[in-house]
Amino acid sequence: MKKLVLSALCALATLSAAAQGTVNFANVGGGVNAPVSGPDGLLGAGFTAQLQLEDGTAVGAPANFLANGLFSGGARTIDGAAGGASATLQVFASNADGSLSGTSAPFTVTLGGGGTPPAPPSALSGLSSFSVSGGAPVIPEPSTIALAVLGGAALMFRRRK
Repeated sequence: MKKLVLSALCALATLSAAAQGTVNFANVGGGVNAPVSGPDGLLGAGFTAQLQLEDGTAVGAPANFLANGLFSGGARTIDGAAGGASATLQVFASNADGSLSGTSAPFTVTLGGGGTPPAPPSALSGLSSFSVSGGAPVIPEPSTIALAVLGGAALMFRRRK
């Protein structure tokens, strides 16, 4: 009897896992070409991308950028959404210290994973290119000549007294 109950629980767990909606977390391939750019051009090493629900809830682990503004994080499961359902998602990208970051516009995809056998993860077909920005404003350093002029003026004022 215990084996029968255990077998039924395993079958139920398998069916419930197959019912989850999935997406392929990548901004290239499958009809998607949406590179992410920053102040110095397309993003590369040192940046990560995080898939999020429209409300900002993270989905899975972040993916590292490869090069040329592209990332490929593999399949992600959207908890509580069945395969074949629609989900509104967005992508958040940032560097390690968070000084540069940006979020894509929300987009809607039809999730894979439904049916028998389960459909493959769907591509992020509604994702479009976006940019990261932010951080503290850049304050230019004074040039050596400007510092020399200020130092000379300070010496002249000091001699007059």
